[in-house]
Amino acid sequence: MSKKPQNHQLKATIKSFLPILNWLPRYERSWLRWDFVAALTVWALFVPEGMAYATLAGVPPEAGLYAAPLAAIGYAIFGTSRHMTVGPSSTVAIMSALVVAPVAAGDPERFVVLAEVLAVLVGGLLVASGLLRFGVLVDFMSNPVLTGFIIGLALTIVVGQLDKMLGYGVGDVGFFREVWFFIRDLGMAHIPTLAVGMISLFLLFAVHKFIPKIPAALAVMVLSIMASSVFDLESFGVHVVGSIPTGFPSFGMPSGITFSELIMLLPGAAGIVLVAFSESVAIARSYATSHGYEVDANREMIGLGFANLGAGMSQGFVVDGSMSRSSASDQAGVKSQMSSLILAAMVLVTILALTPLFHSLTEATLGAIVIHAVWHLIDFSKLKRLYRVRFDDFVAASVALLGVLVLGILPGLVLAVLLSLLLLLRRIKTPSMAVLGRVPGKDIFRNIKNYPGAGTYPGLLILRFDGLLFFANAPNFRNCVRSLVEDDPAVRMVLIDAESITDIDSTAIDMLEKLHDELTRSNVNLSFSRMNKEVREILHRSGLEDAIGTDHFYMSVREGVDAYLAESKR
Repeated sequence: MSKKPQNHQLKATIKSFLPILNWLPRYERSWLRWDFVAALTVWALFVPEGMAYATLAGVPPEAGLYAAPLAAIGYAIFGTSRHMTVGPSSTVAIMSALVVAPVAAGDPERFVVLAEVLAVLVGGLLVASGLLRFGVLVDFMSNPVLTGFIIGLALTIVVGQLDKMLGYGVGDVGFFREVWFFIRDLGMAHIPTLAVGMISLFLLFAVHKFIPKIPAALAVMVLSIMASSVFDLESFGVHVVGSIPTGFPSFGMPSGITFSELIMLLPGAAGIVLVAFSESVAIARSYATSHGYEVDANREMIGLGFANLGAGMSQGFVVDGSMSRSSASDQAGVKSQMSSLILAAMVLVTILALTPLFHSLTEATLGAIVIHAVWHLIDFSKLKRLYRVRFDDFVAASVALLGVLVLGILPGLVLAVLLSLLLLLRRIKTPSMAVLGRVPGKDIFRNIKNYPGAGTYPGLLILRFDGLLFFANAPNFRNCVRSLVEDDPAVRMVLIDAESITDIDSTAIDMLEKLHDELTRSNVNLSFSRMNKEVREILHRSGLEDAIGTDHFYMSVREGVDAYLAESKR
């Protein structure tokens, strides 16, 4: 065998695993200006948000900066989206805190190490899942359920920042009790802290609405630092970030973790994998569709996995795709993941030289930045639309939303996943069964409910079953056929248009065998038309094809009808 084909195949395999080898050699110099501007735009958003999300994750503010460089580089090498920006986000930050807190048992230093370990664990699970081609699993998290989950998560995040805004806390007592305690004890609010928080929040929304070209989070952060320094807000009891270490973080695998702690983190890590990947691949797909290219779900898993491995190995925490920063990057004209590489360099410069500037940044401003960042996720109009379009999807979203608020985020996530699977099984179990008739003047057959004028044939029942035929819906199939035959004693032939039956299992074959026997005893023939070749081969191997008779399998509905009419004339 020639070595050239082998070498070509090897190169193709390497390029498929390292997408950067596909775009970097073809990178155009004219793109650099656009990618630099996009990176600068994202940096302006990321620095305040990254620090704010770090506090949300329960780790020092600098961890938000530490998480970014290797995460951005890892995704740029292994990811397939040209537009998505990867880094800390509110969703995975709060999930990280919830997973780590029980294991850390109140030890702040242990908390930081466990957050790093969790990121590495999430990264390893994502890479392994991508290599095993589990990217398809994201489709089992339905959009309505994910919508409800995200709204519930955003509400939880907002309430979780009220202690920074008001200057007092009520403890982790559940969403509704926290809201009630904050309202009940509002008189305990620290007025200077409340003033800083409310002014910060007002400015964030005002700048975002009236001066959208200015990065609101960066502008408000700078104003907060200036005001805090000039008026010495710390002396009034307003909490500030304080000293942030200057210099690069240490790189390497976090150490000191025990096997039992790893096992305790594993279920939460699996939940974060599902949510982080669901959010990220949705972002990647939306921009790929807008700009006319494809993303590979499995390689997205691998790219996001290496991003988390990088974050965890540089004293960071869990990361995923960011919708807000990806949107800002897209609006700035980003051309490729070169923007992420430039962003990584900018953040490293920030860590190395700029961290002393953040000493006087107030925690109330960080809380306001988090609230502003997630506010757009609290979109009840989506629930209203679901109610209008499909009520069961509205119920699913509402249950997921209440599950997060009542049970908590991780139990709410489990409930959301189970609900998605139950809805899937429900819809698979009850696919549509249509009675067909011939459209007047045409040789085509359609559902008589949709085409009331479609003609039927006395004694002939033509049915179309849409979906897989397997153990979950086999009883429904049998009961539907039985009911229709019993309603019309004149029926002498049941003709199944089987084009939409793409697969069949042994339970369904046993059901068809029994149904055939029942119909035969009632002098009714069971026949099929347009059956999938693979499905018919299964029937042949089972012996059911011979039992029914090969002459009762037709190439078209028209052929089956003609055979029935010919038989009726005898």
